Amino acid sequence: MSQRQLERSILIVAYHFPPIAAAACLRAAHVAALLAEREWNVCVLHAAPGRDDPTDAAWAAELEECGIERVAIEPVAVPSLARHSMLRVWLMHGVRSPFRAASDYYARWEQQVLIAAEQRARQKPFNLVLGIAPPLSVAHAAEVIARRLGVPFALDLGERLDLLAHRAPSYAGRSQESTLGYLLRKAFYVTVTSRREKEQLLRRFDVLTHDEVGILPHRGQLPAPNAYGDGGRRLVLVADEIATALVRPLLATVRNQQTLKLSIVGRAPKSLGKLLSSWQLGEHVRHVSGLTSSYLDEWIASSDGALALATRWCTTPSSVIERIVGAGLPLLAIGELAPAMVADLPNERICITQKITTPAVRSALSRLLEMQRGEPRQQDESFEREFSRRLGMVMKL
Repeated sequence: MSQRQLERSILIVAYHFPPIAAAACLRAAHVAALLAEREWNVCVLHAAPGRDDPTDAAWAAELEECGIERVAIEPVAVPSLARHSMLRVWLMHGVRSPFRAASDYYARWEQQVLIAAEQRARQKPFNLVLGIAPPLSVAHAAEVIARRLGVPFALDLGERLDLLAHRAPSYAGRSQESTLGYLLRKAFYVTVTSRREKEQLLRRFDVLTHDEVGILPHRGQLPAPNAYGDGGRRLVLVADEIATALVRPLLATVRNQQTLKLSIVGRAPKSLGKLLSSWQLGEHVRHVSGLTSSYLDEWIASSDGALALATRWCTTPSSVIERIVGAGLPLLAIGELAPAMVADLPNERICITQKITTPAVRSALSRLLEMQRGEPRQQDESFEREFSRRLGMVMKL
C-alpha cells in the first residue's frame, strides 16, 4: 500500500468557514474539527471574509490548533438583504433579477477554488474531497476537484432539502433537483443532519443505498442553563441575515411586554438600528452581528426561549436549530417554511406561526413563554464514529 493510501488526508470545500463569525459556518467548522479529532489531515478551502462579514480570529486559531489547514479564497459578491429593503427584494424576485439568475450566486467562485485545489494538491496529495452544501455550486466544485485529482467525492448536506432553496433559486443552469441528483450519484458517501432527511433522500433518489447515507448530529455536549433572578424572560433569535420587515412584529410584541429581553444574532441592515432607537428598545433588544459556537452555547444557556426564521429570504441554519432543541430550549419557528424546518424534531417544546404579523407573532410568543426548558437530549456518538469509519474506507479503494 502506498504512502498516499496510508495517510488519511481530506480536502474540504466549504464557502462559509471561520474566521467568518456567522451561523452558516457552524456546520463546516464542526465537520472539520470532528475529522481532525479522528486523526485526519484536514485542509479547508473557503471564502475569505467579505467587507461586511463579522470575523473572529480566535475561532479560526482554535481550529488551526486542532491541525486544520485553511486556504482562504477571495469571496464573490452575493446579494445581501442587509443592502436591500424588503420591498426591493420582492420586486427583484418578481422580475427574476438578481434573485433568479441563470446561475447561483456562488458559481463564479468555482473556478477560483479549482485553481487553489490543484495548487495545494501538488504540495500534498488527498485521499478524499468533501463538499459541504449549501451552496450547491460549491459542492459541485468539490466534485469537479475530486474528478481531476482522481479521488472519491463525499457530500455533506448541512441544510434540509426543503430549506435549500432559500440559498439560491437556481444552480449553474440546472434545477435544484437535477443538481442534487447529479451530486448524489457522484458521491462516495453522503451525510445529513437528521433521520427524516436521510429517509427523504432515499425516497427521492433511488441511486442511493441505506449504507451510503449517514447522520451526523451537530454536537453531543449541551450547555447547562444559567439561572437569573431579575424576573425577565430572555429570548434569542439567530439567523444568517435579519430583515427588519420580518422582525418588526416581534419587536412590536417586545415593546408592549416590558418583561421581555431579546437578543438578535446575525447581519442586519441599518434600518434595524434606527427602528430600535425610534422605539426606544435599547434596554430590551440587543443586536449582535457575529456568532461562534461558544457564543451560541452562551446564548442558549442564558435564554428562556429561542426564535427561528424560516422564510425564503431569512432562515436559521439547521445546525443552530438542532443545538437549540437538543438543549431542551423552547422554540418558536416563524415563516412560511416553519413546518418543514421542525417536521422531524420533537414537538413538545416547539411553536409554529406561518404568518408574520403582529397578532400571529404575539399569540405564538405567548404560547412559547408558557413552556419550560426541558432536559437536554443525549445524542448518540455512534453516528460520529460511523461517519469517520465510512470516510476511512477510502483507504481500501
